[in-house]
Amino acid sequence: MAEDRFIREWKKTNSVIAGIFTVAIIAGLPVIFRDYYFDILNVKYYFYCGCVIGMTVFILLAAIVYAVKDWKRNQFSHVKELARALHLRSLRAPDWAMLAFLAAALISTFQSEYFYESFWGNEGRYMGMFLLLLYGASYFIISRCLKFRRWYLDVFLAAGLVVCGIGILHFFQIDPIGFKEGLTERDYKMFTSTIGNINTYTSYVALISGMSVVLFVSAENGKRKIWYGINVVVSLFALITGISDNAYLALMALFGLLPLYLFNSLAGVKKYVLMVAVLFTEFQFIDGIIQAYPAGVMEISGLFEVIVGYDKLGLVVAALWALTVILYVADAKLPQTSFAKKESNTGRWIWLGVIILVILGVGYAIYDANINGNAERYGALQGYLVINDDWGTHRWYIWRIGMESYGKFPLIHKIFGYGPDTFGIITVTNYYEEMVQRYGEKFDSAHNEYLQYLITIGIAGLAAYLSLLVTSIAAMIRKAKKVPFLMGIPFALICYGAQAAVNISVPIVAPVMMTLLMVGVASVNGAGDTA
Repeated sequence: MAEDRFIREWKKTNSVIAGIFTVAIIAGLPVIFRDYYFDILNVKYYFYCGCVIGMTVFILLAAIVYAVKDWKRNQFSHVKELARALHLRSLRAPDWAMLAFLAAALISTFQSEYFYESFWGNEGRYMGMFLLLLYGASYFIISRCLKFRRWYLDVFLAAGLVVCGIGILHFFQIDPIGFKEGLTERDYKMFTSTIGNINTYTSYVALISGMSVVLFVSAENGKRKIWYGINVVVSLFALITGISDNAYLALMALFGLLPLYLFNSLAGVKKYVLMVAVLFTEFQFIDGIIQAYPAGVMEISGLFEVIVGYDKLGLVVAALWALTVILYVADAKLPQTSFAKKESNTGRWIWLGVIILVILGVGYAIYDANINGNAERYGALQGYLVINDDWGTHRWYIWRIGMESYGKFPLIHKIFGYGPDTFGIITVTNYYEEMVQRYGEKFDSAHNEYLQYLITIGIAGLAAYLSLLVTSIAAMIRKAKKVPFLMGIPFALICYGAQAAVNISVPIVAPVMMTLLMVGVASVNGAGDTA
């Protein structure tokens, strides 16, 4: 029993250390700043580095203290016992994926012609080998040491409310603490809240929206229902008013995949329809504000205009709320033995069929608009369906030159890339004059997180990264059968992953996403809050 107490005390100390720094990252990183937007990337990068290095140092100090105690009292018997437990069989699929990701990045760095730049990422967004090593250190500390508690998710959402609140105020052109003082007119529109660039901001808010919606639909306690409901309303409002079309990929992923979680009962269907009603009500409400006070808010364009431009939107909102009321009344009135209230996977299979049909439909529309030349039949959507170099604010051009460069790589670079965060070096070397002549700027990121990894750390690194995401999410989904609220993390990661297809990975949001993943893996690895 003495041995058990000693090990439990050591593990508790490690959990406290991991917990403090986890909170610092998921709640502190999003809100911290120094000179507003002028050095926001540097400040958040160094803050994250400090958190992970500090966590690692304290974990090592705790290990030394407990090892010395064990040596004096028991001749290292406890240390030997813990060492024997450290074997390859103890590694789970996400652990192997993280090790493969780090190995690919290390090989990529050492075989790169630009070792220094690959290690530090100083020619890009600081997403070099050093940051990836910090991911690895924090992953194995948090996933092994942290004792999962629901309140970690609440702390994350609380910080998100602050970020969303400031972003919403900025949408109304209210700047209470002077974030936007000294910005040019262009930058005034492109930066918001305590995050920075609007694309980065919506990638963060996507995490909040994905988690809050799932926590709301899975909550049974009245107070938690209210708390998560507030987060749903605020985060969706912030996501829409973030003025970035990236947000709509996150919304499509969230509302497109949520039925696969909910459509096993009438109760799940009613919750889903309620969330859709809330979303479209916010679209209409925001449009009403813009129409009433056009000079008092920031301009929103893109897909928002397509949605609110539908002349029957008011009827759609009314129908959604009417259907919500009908479903809630039916769920309350129908007996538990009725067919409609029995749990079944039929609804999930039907929805999966709907998803497949939608994907095929979008694929055909892209083919029809580009190959058949029938773009005009798609009206306002043709700007999203017609693919050329200017598509997605030049994203297609960036992707094209990235893939052209990758195609010219020797085999070793195809496997392990050109070096972490070296995309800017590649494009400047091969396409600088063309970029400046056509667009008046140089592109130092692929604006697609997956393509970025493919080009910089190769097919091996991309495969490892995707494996890390997939295996971690799969493990959390399995655990969520016993701990339903844990499902909030997978949906947060899915929303982030959807928008990442057209966005940049930077140390402002990516470390928060990775830390949430680590917290989820920690819940799978050990005991935690199941309330």
